[in-house]
Amino acid sequence: MKPKIYIIFLAVFSVIALSAGALSTDASEEFLEKRAVLVVREIGHQLLQKSGDFTSRVLPVKKSDKNTFLLEFQSRFAFVPDTLVKIVHERLSAANLPLDYMVNVYKCVSPEVVFGYEIRSKQPDILACMGRTQAEDCYKIEIQFTGNYRAAKPMNLWWAVGFILAGGTLFSLFNKKFFKKKNDAEPAVAVLEDIQFINIGKYAFYPERALLKQGEEQVELSDKEAKLLNIFATNQNQVIERDRLLKEVWEDEGVFVVGRSLDVFVSKLRKKLQGDEAIKITSIHGKGYKLEVVA
Repeated sequence: MKPKIYIIFLAVFSVIALSAGALSTDASEEFLEKRAVLVVREIGHQLLQKSGDFTSRVLPVKKSDKNTFLLEFQSRFAFVPDTLVKIVHERLSAANLPLDYMVNVYKCVSPEVVFGYEIRSKQPDILACMGRTQAEDCYKIEIQFTGNYRAAKPMNLWWAVGFILAGGTLFSLFNKKFFKKKNDAEPAVAVLEDIQFINIGKYAFYPERALLKQGEEQVELSDKEAKLLNIFATNQNQVIERDRLLKEVWEDEGVFVVGRSLDVFVSKLRKKLQGDEAIKITSIHGKGYKLEVVA
């Protein structure tokens, strides 16, 4: 798969995965909320049964906010605080709901807390008035999760896949070596296949890449070396005047300043072309240079 296509694939699939994760997370949160309602209602049923009431009804659970559930009952009943603490903890644990929560018991006609306690998973619990039976009355019980009960679930699989793919996409975009083979020290040959080149003897000259290639050997050229060789390569076996070379390669610099530079760069090109004895850059006295290629 080509690098650009691979990156596009990663990006698109990351968006799909993260979107699916968001939708799946919403569905999971709704499921956990419904589970919490069922568990709280079951707590009410068990509490009534422990008080000896097997016929009265537990009223529908109400929510005052996303973490607080209110239990109300059809009939009056008495309860032992120890029993309430045990039932609540056992039911929440069995349902895999958070074990950081607060329970408050109110009389139906009064906002005053009759009995209350707090359970913390990593700190000492706060319990009061244990062992004292609460007389029969009309009660309502509030169970509040002190942490978001949605946080109890593990990371959604789609979210995990989405984050991994998104990370891979960013890595692909910003790491230039991502698509290179481990043992490739030079530009991959496949990259050059579609680029125009000029034959100079045994060499393939790639002007756009400032690169000479002979078999597996690749020789990099400087910007000015590439410009100079391009003039020679497109005019093989022809004399090129010094003035033309100076103008086209150093058109923004003074001739008197760079005149000697031309000789230096010609010398560098000779060294880089020495792998083919049929290639010569000959100095033509008083005129310029000629790239000779013996067929």
